[in-house]
Amino acid sequence: MDERGITHFCLGNGALKCDGCDKEKNWQTLNQLPDALRLSIQKSAARIDDTECILAGRPWHGGNQPTKGA
Repeated sequence: MDERGITHFCLGNGALKCDGCDKEKNWQTLNQLPDALRLSIQKSAARIDDTECILAGRPWHGGNQPTKGA
């Protein structure tokens, strides 16, 4: 996926079950971009709270849709 397809990102928390999550990969992709482009994409993309995701059973992991509003 390139940066044009990023609509959600997660900072991740280092938990093993978060490994491989495409939302965390989106964050890693964003961090490789020049600041102006990264900030522009972040403004339009939704940040997923990693703690909330974990407590909700990781509904965002692997591209799944959320179980409640994000």
